[in-house]
Amino acid sequence: MKKEFGKLILSAALLLGIATVIHSCGKVKEVIPNTENSLFGNANTTGLYFITDDPKTEFKVPVGVSAVATKDRKIQFTVTSPTGAAEGAQYTLGTNTVTIPAGTASADVLLKGIFAGYPTGRRDTLVFKITGGDIPSIVSSNTYNVVLQKYCNVHIADFDGAYLCQDYYNNAPDGDPYEVELTPGDVSGTTGKVSVLGLWGSAVPFNVSLDWTNPANFTTNIAVQPFLVHPTYGQSTIRPNSTGTFSSCDNTFRIQYEVTVNAGSFGKYYSILTKL
Repeated sequence: MKKEFGKLILSAALLLGIATVIHSCGKVKEVIPNTENSLFGNANTTGLYFITDDPKTEFKVPVGVSAVATKDRKIQFTVTSPTGAAEGAQYTLGTNTVTIPAGTASADVLLKGIFAGYPTGRRDTLVFKITGGDIPSIVSSNTYNVVLQKYCNVHIADFDGAYLCQDYYNNAPDGDPYEVELTPGDVSGTTGKVSVLGLWGSAVPFNVSLDWTNPANFTTNIAVQPFLVHPTYGQSTIRPNSTGTFSSCDNTFRIQYEVTVNAGSFGKYYSILTKL
């Protein structure tokens, strides 16, 4: 009797174990990771778009999927601008979707900047964000910024000629505008020089160094050099006062300087030169 009871308990235990396994297996669902997601397919999160005066100017915003698409994938996105750039005024786009063709992993959104929409000094940011489509996006890679500004190649010979000059002291105009002359100098790669004649009525020209290595920031600098002879204080020297800027699109220059004599300094100035 004890043996038979033992067998019964064992059988029940085995049945219970099988039932538990069956019950547990019923709860398990196969988890297949999603290996195809949309993203902006570039290691950088910001692109720089220098808009030239060329109807073919464009910038490619890279969009992709995390694995080669098994079929055409349509990706939707929005474009906003925290700086106020408007489609039709600063840029054209024409679509808010892009298709990743089957068998590929990326495609480009073609952005076209409007040269006339960018006066000197204007710079805008466009924020592209994936908002939908055939597959979900990778949250950490679903936005891409594009910084837009215009760009003109530097032809130093174009700087030759007469300019209207306005001097500033303590950020306020100092005197009336007057005329000065610029003469192009040597060029070496992405640097060059111009000479300025007539600043403060001086009959002594001085050199201004130009640097356009950084397309987003064209700069001017002045080395220490002789300047005008003051009727009271004698020979003066012009020296740098921080870094200025220039525009090859508008032929304008901002030069920053200080004029000194043995007795002291006349102060720190900057002058804006605009080609006539």
